[in-house]
Amino acid sequence: MKITSLSARAVDCGFNSQKLQTSRVASPMSRFPRFAEQRASWMWPTKKVFVRVTGEDGLTGWGCTNGGEIVEMIVNAHLSRLLVGEEIGEIPALNEMMAAALLPNDRSGFAMMAVAGIDIALWDLTAKARSLPLAEVLGGAGGETLPVYITTPRPEAFAGTSWPGLKAAAPYGPEAGEEGLAENVALMRRFAQAAGDGVPIMIDAFLAWDADYTLRFAEACADLPLAWIEDPIHPQDIDGLQKIRREMDPGIDLALGNFAFSRADCADLLRSGVVGVLQPDVAWAGGITEVRRILAMAEAAQTPVILHNTCEQPWALALAAACQGDALVECVDRGETSPLYELMGPRPDITDGRVAVPLDPEGNRPPQIALTAFDAGANHTKGG
Repeated sequence: MKITSLSARAVDCGFNSQKLQTSRVASPMSRFPRFAEQRASWMWPTKKVFVRVTGEDGLTGWGCTNGGEIVEMIVNAHLSRLLVGEEIGEIPALNEMMAAALLPNDRSGFAMMAVAGIDIALWDLTAKARSLPLAEVLGGAGGETLPVYITTPRPEAFAGTSWPGLKAAAPYGPEAGEEGLAENVALMRRFAQAAGDGVPIMIDAFLAWDADYTLRFAEACADLPLAWIEDPIHPQDIDGLQKIRREMDPGIDLALGNFAFSRADCADLLRSGVVGVLQPDVAWAGGITEVRRILAMAEAAQTPVILHNTCEQPWALALAAACQGDALVECVDRGETSPLYELMGPRPDITDGRVAVPLDPEGNRPPQIALTAFDAGANHTKGG
């Protein structure tokens, strides 16, 4: 089956109005006072990018990624003209072709988000053509549910529940001095109290810290069940990460890979010997095809993988179920009514700390807001 049309649309789905965007959360921009109080004040283009691929039999596959108008442009102005007319059967070859076409200019964030959006749509189209759930196409789900931990700004809401872990977003970095460090540690004490005995807690520093600050924080949390510190510094700062790993309590892992956008990035991290948990995002790191390669590398390195922001991505849940068995996955707490849970299908069913694996053969189904955006731009649907 050949690809007859491929296009992308950037749609504002309210990402910047989410609580994690409107509260104080540490980031690489925290040291600039103008941008310290809200991530929404500086974030990269936050529109969701929906990708539609149509085959010659009329079936349509859908993908979704981030990067707003930048990723939309990469898909429509560059990648779509390369793929229209190609056979869908060998998705890994198409994935390699897209990456090669971008390699002279970029092989990181926005570029690999564009590849990911198309790759996810190609897999969705393949599953629909076979009338099978994606998890079955990827090898078959080992069970109907997966254990899921929660990333949340409100730990007390999950006290006494069955979640296998609670993760905080750090509000402060080194720019806030001793007072900010004390606030970060106090936050973790709140999380530990809410989690209860035997439940691990974690913290995401979102590239806001440095090696010395990370070590001071870890020492201050020595009496807490801190399982990992996520992305304390940039993943390319291997020297800094190795310093942290040498000097930090070995019982605390480094969770890295959220900002590793390809198997090459993940290979660098794995070779460094610092990774306790690898966390690539399927919608950022080249899609299902590339993340399958990453999973194989991590397995060879005996490093556990938790796919980033899993519960907002039905394809990520399917991939975890088919290729990882009973792997732990992540749910980001957006509150009770966030549309981000339902961008490509029904809100995931989470009960007693486990999330249902999507097994609907109808696959990805974008919301009306995305379909309207495609209808408005119908003159761009073939070859970009």
